[in-house]
Amino acid sequence: MIQDIFPSRLDNSFQTKLPQPDSRIMCFQDGRLLACVRDNALHIPQYRALSLQDSAPVYLFSVDNEPFFLAKAAAVPEGYQYYPIRELRDRCAGKYLYAAFTAYHLYQWYADNRFCGICRGAMQHDDRERALFCTECGHKIYPRINPAVIVGVISNGRILVTRYRRGYAHNALVAGFTEIGETAEECAAREVMEETGLRVKNIRYYKSQPWGMAQDLLMGFFCEADGSDEIKMDDYELKSACWVRPEELELQPQQHSLTNEMMQLFRDTNGHLPPESAPAARTLPPQKTRIYFTRHGETTMNAEDHISGVTDCELTEEGLAQARRLAAICAEHREIGLIICSPLKRARKTAEIIAEQLHVPVVTDARLREWDYGSYEDQPRGSTPDFQDAKLAFGVRMKDGGESLLQLAHRVYGCIDDIRRQYTGMTVLCVCHGGVCRAAETYFRDMTAEAFSQFFMGNCELRQYEI
Repeated sequence: MIQDIFPSRLDNSFQTKLPQPDSRIMCFQDGRLLACVRDNALHIPQYRALSLQDSAPVYLFSVDNEPFFLAKAAAVPEGYQYYPIRELRDRCAGKYLYAAFTAYHLYQWYADNRFCGICRGAMQHDDRERALFCTECGHKIYPRINPAVIVGVISNGRILVTRYRRGYAHNALVAGFTEIGETAEECAAREVMEETGLRVKNIRYYKSQPWGMAQDLLMGFFCEADGSDEIKMDDYELKSACWVRPEELELQPQQHSLTNEMMQLFRDTNGHLPPESAPAARTLPPQKTRIYFTRHGETTMNAEDHISGVTDCELTEEGLAQARRLAAICAEHREIGLIICSPLKRARKTAEIIAEQLHVPVVTDARLREWDYGSYEDQPRGSTPDFQDAKLAFGVRMKDGGESLLQLAHRVYGCIDDIRRQYTGMTVLCVCHGGVCRAAETYFRDMTAEAFSQFFMGNCELRQYEI
């Protein structure tokens, strides 16, 4: 779908920024976007290439740390022209098209709300949040988002396919906007009845999609015909409505829409998804949980190349600087919603520096403390040759009261299992130690004993895992 731009990422958090020479500027005129299309690739002009009208550019959002602003062009630079958004949809794909759709959503909202709906005063941009407020009466408004539904109706191995009487010419599903006082599920049932005369049952949520071209948030549902499957089409809204088998289904030419993905899902599963008896996981795909692991900043014992383990030690000045650099990197990943750290001072301090930058809570979990190396602790790493061999003895405790690898893995695995259960769909940063990171790596990836003993995480190195 249009928003599926991974590994790129849209950051829509409100910020006040000034454009830089390489910032991208979204310029609209009568609903058309100033752009260049070459080889079906969309190009947005940079600030340095434009002559703008008097009003200051408005910061919109960033994609991969590339900021986008809204402004009015005083002239059209060479190689560029104004394109209707619908034409760009048919010709382009990728992160810039998604950015164009999202920018259009905000552009249209700003254009529709130049004056207050209460006292007719001029509306002004708020400098603390994405909002407009009236300079006369203080009335404040926020971006409008229209909830709408897409409905895949199934009957006897067929799906109900429609075509609009006006507008988009390709195959679609029943769709419509939610009305006052109804749920999305009630809207789905009502729209199917109004457009095709069919009653439905077993309405199941599938997925949602932002659709900036119409300022919509689309919610997709699958359901089944309840009773007669005779279609009584509303010929004012539709020019065709019919039942189609999977092998007969003609998809839309572009893969941008939730509608197309739902039709493709029906086709690719030969009409078996989602049947009435399907488990919920098949109709509502599980959310991915993303976990970042990092090792604390450099410590005094690291600097001396001594084995630290559970011995508490402080960060060096370099370790503090590493933590600050990592905090800046993590700030680019604004999806991080929680930090879980080891109780040892070096990990806690690193976590606190990052949390201050991200404005997220820190939770301490003793299971993320470093491997207890027993009497190996505080020994010079280079002159303790049997230390590497001891790491390979899976079920044998480190000498003089330390932990075995089995014990380490047991607590680290338990911690990750709990993160998966308690923070499903979130992004969590674990700030811990080299030995813990080594055990975490085996949770997500198979490793030989030799690879395990040689695995190394640098101070404040960052690793990402998805579940």
